[in-house]
Amino acid sequence: MAGKKDKSFVRNVAKERTYRNQNEEYEDAYFKWRTDESNQYSFNYVHDSREHSYIAGRGFIKHGADTAESQTLHNCLRLLGAVMLVMLMFDVVNYLLAVYMNGGPCGVVYFSKRYTIGNSETLPCILFTCISTLKYVTAIIIYQMRSKLPRKVALPSGKKNNTAEFRVTAIMIMLMIIVMGRLASTLLSMILSVVNVDSVYIYMFDSSEPIVQIISAVYNCVIMPVLCEMLFRGLVLQSFRQFGDSFAVAVASIACGLCFYDLSYMGFSILCSMVIGVFTVRSGSIVTAILMHSVTTTVNYMVVYVGMLNPSLGRILAIALCILICIGALVAYTRLNYRNDWTFNADTRESELTFTKKVKLMLSSNTVAMWFVCALILTIVNMRIGQ
Repeated sequence: MAGKKDKSFVRNVAKERTYRNQNEEYEDAYFKWRTDESNQYSFNYVHDSREHSYIAGRGFIKHGADTAESQTLHNCLRLLGAVMLVMLMFDVVNYLLAVYMNGGPCGVVYFSKRYTIGNSETLPCILFTCISTLKYVTAIIIYQMRSKLPRKVALPSGKKNNTAEFRVTAIMIMLMIIVMGRLASTLLSMILSVVNVDSVYIYMFDSSEPIVQIISAVYNCVIMPVLCEMLFRGLVLQSFRQFGDSFAVAVASIACGLCFYDLSYMGFSILCSMVIGVFTVRSGSIVTAILMHSVTTTVNYMVVYVGMLNPSLGRILAIALCILICIGALVAYTRLNYRNDWTFNADTRESELTFTKKVKLMLSSNTVAMWFVCALILTIVNMRIGQ
């Protein structure tokens, strides 16, 4: 009886938290990870309300869970910033090799060249693929080794009641976002072209060589989406869920979006990442994120590639697909609203800190600030002015 009374005075933050649409294995693995006292990246707060600290001249000091969460969040942001800086170094190497061997970036097609296929050499394109793949693999390994996030948490499978219909719905809505995003990105590219700034039209190897186009399609439509989602919607989003779902979605989206060093593409990428993040939280499965990224990228890639080979046919195909996607997305969204437990709000309000406080902590992190500055510099360097 005394034991039960004692427990009523003790608060364990990790025990209080539940994770929507996740199975018991995920919950147990996350709880064990958060209660590991040797792990500086896991937030837990255990306190007996009967215990008080007294400091002469200041009186009794309150032990707050917000202080513990702030410290853990600072550590996680420091890790994220360091990993993003490592990825940025790979991007710098890619840029320098492309300039030296190809005379310019080979992994993109610019807005001014959107109706033609260039003649980038095969070797720079192959090197770009290898370095880019190594970039994601290295980032995943470093983040996993430092955070020690369990596999069941980093690659969640969700509850078994998540059906294929839900994933199809997610893909249709994502395709609609892609359509709107492409229109906005194209409009911004046209505005930037007025001041002689050439924007990225699509990430694709600018080469007519068949082998290069095969490598480009495999990397951009399969390899990159899988690795990207494993890192950002897997490791990053899941590890930051201890600070609230909405903040986790935002952090993962910003980190993913800033990997694209182009003014017209960053906002588009961040928006798409947020949608994928919300559906990942709501479905509870990393498979949903991978399918959303891979399928939508493939459709977009196919339409753009056809348009480069045959502009007239490309326009017809693009218009037809836009109409079908709009109809499909409308039906999908209508069906989605009939789901009893659905909401687009990813916030669970299970954090000791306000969203504003967490954003301030993020902006005050030295490694995150350094990453922001370096990403801005690389974006400026990548700009094609007067082309």
